[in-house]
Formats: sequence, C-alpha cells, structure tokens
Amino acid sequence: MSRVPIYADKMALLVRFHWIVAIFSLVYSLVSVYIVFQPGVYIMAGNGLLLLVNLVYFKRTLNFALTAHLFLLSNCFVAVMGSSYFSGGLYSPVAPWFALVPVTATLLFGFNRSTYVWLGLAVACIAALIAVSFSDDGAPVLFDARYAVFFNAMCLVGSAVLLAMLTQLFEAAKNNALLVSDQKNSDLEVAIRRLQETREQLVQQEKLASLGSLVAGVAHELNTPIGNAITTASALTYASAELKKNIERGDLRKSALLEFLTNNEAMNQLITRSCERAGRLINSFKQVAVDQTAEQRRTFELLSLLEDNVGALRPSVSHAKVSIELDVPHGIVCDSYPGPLGQVIVNIVQNAIVHAFSGRDGGTVLIVAKCPSAESVEILVEDNGSGMDAHVMAHIFDPFFTTRLGQGGSGLGLSVSQNITTGVLGGTLQVRSIVGEGSRFVLTMPMSAPVRAPAA
Repeated sequence: MSRVPIYADKMALLVRFHWIVAIFSLVYSLVSVYIVFQPGVYIMAGNGLLLLVNLVYFKRTLNFALTAHLFLLSNCFVAVMGSSYFSGGLYSPVAPWFALVPVTATLLFGFNRSTYVWLGLAVACIAALIAVSFSDDGAPVLFDARYAVFFNAMCLVGSAVLLAMLTQLFEAAKNNALLVSDQKNSDLEVAIRRLQETREQLVQQEKLASLGSLVAGVAHELNTPIGNAITTASALTYASAELKKNIERGDLRKSALLEFLTNNEAMNQLITRSCERAGRLINSFKQVAVDQTAEQRRTFELLSLLEDNVGALRPSVSHAKVSIELDVPHGIVCDSYPGPLGQVIVNIVQNAIVHAFSGRDGGTVLIVAKCPSAESVEILVEDNGSGMDAHVMAHIFDPFFTTRLGQGGSGLGLSVSQNITTGVLGGTLQVRSIVGEGSRFVLTMPMSAPVRAPAA
C-alpha cells in the first residue's frame, strides 16, 4: 500500500475518530462493570487499546488506507460483533451500531469500492447474528437482567451521540468539499478566462500574420510598376533636358524633335500604365486591410470582395507558380462582414499554397461561388494539389494541428477560419479531399449574417 499522505482533512478526521471511539469504549467498559457484563469490560477495553496502538502506527507511518481499514475492523468485529453476541445476538441493544460502520467508511473513503465492502461486511455480521439467534443454542445474555432497561437506554444514547458526532463530521466534510469545489471552480474560471484571452491573442496574431503576408506580397509586386515608372520618368527628364539644350544652342533638328515626341508618348503611356497598376494594387490592399482590421458589417458584392482579396494575395503566391482563378457571377450581394470573410478565403488559399503544392511545380486554386437558395451563398475553394488523408482531415480544424511543425505552420489558420465562419458569418465550413487529387473547401453562409452580440 502507498504511504503517501492524502488530504489533511481526511487524516485529521481519522485521528478524531480514534479518540472519540476510544473514549466511548472506556465509558462502555465502566458501564459494563456496573451492569456486571464481563465480556463488555474486556471487549471494549481491548477495542480501546487496539485503537490507541493503531493511532500510534498511523502517526509513525501516515498510512491512511491501512489505518482506516484497521479502525473499521476493530470496531466492526471486535467491539460491535463481540458485544452484540454476548448480550443477546440479534436482540442485543448493541446491534444497531452496525449501521454506523458504512457511515464511517463513507466519511473516510467516500463513495467507492471500500465503502461498499464495509457495507457488505456489516450486513454479513447481522446475517450471522440472525443465524445464531435462530439456532438451537442462541446467543448468550451475559449481563445482569436487572439492568436491561439501563443497558438499552445507554446503548440508544450512545448510538444517538455517535450518530450526532458523525453527522457533524459529515457536515464539516461536506462544507470543506464545497469550499474546495468553489476554489477549484474559481481556479477553473480564471484558467478559462486566461485561455480565452490567449485564444483572442492567437486569433489576432493569426490575422496580423495573414495581413503581413499580404503586405509583403503587395510591397514586392509594387516594386515592378513603381520601378518602371521611376526609370521611365528619369529617362524622360534626361531627354527633356537634352531637347532644351538643343533649343538653346539653336541646332534643334526636326528629326530630333519628332524622335523626342515619339519617345515621350511611349514613356508617358508606360508611366501611366505603371501608376495605374500600382494604384489598383494599393486600392485592393487598402480595402482588404480596412475590412480585416475593422471587421465592420456592410453591404458588398461578393465578386468585388473576392477580386480585391485575390488581387492582394496574388503577389504573395507568385513565387509558388500557383494561379488563382475566379468563377464568381455578378450580382451576388451580401450583407455581412467582408473582413472576416476575406480572411477565411485568404487563409484557405494560403493553406493550399503551403501544403497542397509543397514540392510541386505550380498548380491552380479555383474559387467558385453560387447561390443554392435565395438566402444563402456557397463558396468553393478547390485546388489540384496533393490532397489529404483521413487522419489529416479528421484534425484539420483542430487548433495547433499542422503537418509542417517547425516549418512555418502555426496550425491556427483553418481553426480560426472555422471559428470565424460559424461564430461571425453564421455559416459552415467543410472539407473534402482525396490523396493525390486535391482538396475542396465548401463555405456555406447566409447572405445576411446574423446579428452579433456587442461582446463579440
């Protein structure tokens, strides 16, 4: 048996039981002397001595389980059984004390197997007394019959006193358990609150990470048109300066002027196209950034929203040689949260770039939207990548689950996407995949999102 101490309140309870019963055994021995009940003198004196020895053993070893079992054994078989048998068996006023055995076991062990064992032993002792009482010889009555009323009254008073003490101990144990439970509930509430705060921080980090990836891609993509515009503008400035010098020297020729005008037109067109391209990228990214950071509800056309997000996303995935195609009809107007919806689409596409096309030379991500009913819209994001097996699909929406641990995968993208879909957009997010044939994410949501509570 283990000798590791258990809860201090149980240990204190066991010590208190020993002293209470030991003192009561002494009182019972004195009463037995008065009523000339010799077995009661020796039995209860022996029971008190056994309890004191058991208490010394417990103080030295702190073996709670063995000490508790020895305590119950001493009382059940030495004190109660012996006193009952020698004072009339089943008809003895001591017999009701067997009912205190399972109550004491419950206080010491709780409602477990040990309690039921002691309940069974108490019932077995009563059955043995019944058998003896109906035998030919019967149980002896070895006390002076003149004190029968006193003896019965003393046993009833003793039972009431012991039961009252056990009730108070049970109440104290219950109150202590309630206090412990309240403390654990309080600790659990604190842990849940911290967990929610951590989750919110992780969601914000995931959102900022997604937005940061878009920033890096857009910044990289802007280098080309802005660089072209700067280079062309510098060349145009140099050509204008040369033309001015020729005019000041008075040696301007018609061919030189025509060449300048022709080059000027071409360079102006290049500058215009480069600036327009940079402007489109900036406008798309600005709308995406505003939506994802503000998370405001508004009415928007789905095609325009997806074009903005895909336009901002394409630069960041160009290195993977993955093309993103849209098949979204005009006229799908939603009253929802464009920022969270865009974040879900971006997370799914980025997940495909990182996982579906890892080790592959390019691929295609197709985004399709349709309206299965007048009140809902269905967005399909499918790729022709490597696909997923059953194990990955079973855990794909679990927080922190990733197949690229330590390689840039946080395991939060799809978990956050599912939470946004169900908690913000009021829809569902499902996935279907076959190994080697790609994956398909199906986002179904109402065109008019449910009203969110202010705390959300």
